[in-house]
Amino acid sequence: MVIRFKNEIMNYPFFKLIHILSATLMIGTGFGSAFYLYFTYKTSNSIETLKHVLKLVIFADKIFTTPSVIIQLITGVVLSYMIGYQYTRWFWIVLSISFVVFVLWIRTVFIQNKLSEIIEEKNEITPEFHKLMNFWFYLGIPSFAASLYLYYLMVYKAFL
Repeated sequence: MVIRFKNEIMNYPFFKLIHILSATLMIGTGFGSAFYLYFTYKTSNSIETLKHVLKLVIFADKIFTTPSVIIQLITGVVLSYMIGYQYTRWFWIVLSISFVVFVLWIRTVFIQNKLSEIIEEKNEITPEFHKLMNFWFYLGIPSFAASLYLYYLMVYKAFL
């Protein structure tokens, strides 16, 4: 399917593929990173291992999650325009949920950086570290659930 977009021919399947791949990378990296950090925190007896995993999670957010979030926004808006769904109820619901997920993700990024500072500075797991890890974990639950709901909306186009 080829769709005209501002006097240029844009390839809808190509944008859809990029959108799906970036969504997969975003949720996969987020869930995978959270899994490894949480279980390293819960099971490792090594401060060095926890430091290393935390650094890798922060690095993964920089090189995978951040570009995926940006690509999701751009391709999502372009695809909505291409199929005529911009400014529909569905569009605003998707945008609103995406904003909530973005805010939760930004908060977890700040927490991860603070966790890294604490463990580098103190070289131990402090009560503040425990408190922040719990907060980080519980922020992930609504973020992951909302991300799955976005997948549902992406596939089924509910609320149209």
